[in-house]
Amino acid sequence: MDKRTRMKANNDRSENQQQLIDRLIKRNEKLEKVNDEYKRVCRNEEERIKELNCLYQVAQCVVIETDMDRALGKIARIIPNGWQHTKKSCARVTVKKNPFLSGNFFKSDVFQKEDVFLDGQIVGRIEVFYDSSLVSNQENPFLIEERNLLKGIADIISFYLQKQRNDDKRKIIQQQLLHADRLATIGQLAAGVAHELNEPLGNILGLAQLSLKLPKLPDQAKTDLNKIEDCVIYSREIIKKLMEFSRQSSLSKETFDLNQLIENSITFLEVRCHKEDITIIRQYAENVTITADPTQIKQVITNLTINAIQAMKNGGELTILTRKVDKKIVFSIEDSGVGILEKNISRAFVPFYTTKDVGEGTGLGLSVVYGIIQNHNGDIKVSSKPGKGTIFQVTLPLEEV
Repeated sequence: MDKRTRMKANNDRSENQQQLIDRLIKRNEKLEKVNDEYKRVCRNEEERIKELNCLYQVAQCVVIETDMDRALGKIARIIPNGWQHTKKSCARVTVKKNPFLSGNFFKSDVFQKEDVFLDGQIVGRIEVFYDSSLVSNQENPFLIEERNLLKGIADIISFYLQKQRNDDKRKIIQQQLLHADRLATIGQLAAGVAHELNEPLGNILGLAQLSLKLPKLPDQAKTDLNKIEDCVIYSREIIKKLMEFSRQSSLSKETFDLNQLIENSITFLEVRCHKEDITIIRQYAENVTITADPTQIKQVITNLTINAIQAMKNGGELTILTRKVDKKIVFSIEDSGVGILEKNISRAFVPFYTTKDVGEGTGLGLSVVYGIIQNHNGDIKVSSKPGKGTIFQVTLPLEEV
């Protein structure tokens, strides 16, 4: 084989080797791409598993936990586990201005947020913060899937808040039904007791008054008979309130101006307020017209006002307010007196329960008020803080003319 032939053979062999090398390089590049894609898919799968696990734990939390604060606190601690950079993230859940934080909480300029809604109104927010150092690695360190996860968690919290509110309403209705049933039972008993006591008390009063007319009555006997007369009159007043409490009388409804009725009701109490250094503050809405029994509503106003006055031994402010809310009228009577202990608020409308001194109350006034408001398809609420005063708020159907 001559020299030229050998050179040609060598060139062909080198070319074949180079082609083989090129093919191997290309195949290796493809394998590396496949391997990178496989790793990416695995990472994505791991992230999806983390996100689903996070969502599951949040859902499980709202199902198991009945205490809202405890549930929201757990959710805040769960959230970072669903994010790509778990160790460099933290979360804050804020509902009705109450914040719940995950462990090792920090604030950062790198964050994403989602609002929490209840009945179409924003009531809170979820925020997830990333360590600022992550920005140098990529423009936006948050994944699209994490945005969807955040929205899903916000929806779960919204559902939980709705459920909690419905449960609270159900408990209130059950308490009201139990209270109404208890009042009805006590009312039946009160009616029977009042009927049985009315006649003997009348006889005692009549005999005492006849005895007082006897000539040459000793002073001590006269004093004792006067005390008997006062005690019987006080007892008959209790009987009268018992009858009012137990009576299921039909309403005599009229359309009238509530502000004017309030003024008429408190007129005879203004002198007493002046003597006891109590300032009356009026905050009336305009054109407050309702359809109700004016006599019974006047009794409600009078009882609540007297209660407020009795709560302010050292003077204070008596605030009477009326306002319109949707198709209802709300009026409230507020004092700056001694207030009611929290444990006693739930017993405020229970018959014969009173914290007043002996001779100042029978414990039936608020029970009568409660019955009148219920008969008018209304509602009455009490809020109080010891040492700061008490507010009685009455809601009645509104009739505008």
